[in-house]
Amino acid sequence: MYQIAIDRSLCSGFGSCAELAPDVFEVDDGGLATVRVGRSDDPAVLEAAAACPMAAIQVIEVEAA
Repeated sequence: MYQIAIDRSLCSGFGSCAELAPDVFEVDDGGLATVRVGRSDDPAVLEAAAACPMAAIQVIEVEAA
């Protein structure tokens, strides 16, 4: 299980996270990425975080409750 957060002050709205993990991320009306769900077991969140050119996405592995 992964805990996901976005530092929106770093986000530039490239949208690669939303393309790679659309169940977890979306780009809002203001053009910035937002998290749809705070936790996910989808390994695509790791790829999305790695693909963020601004390093705005933080993914922490946590134990499932």
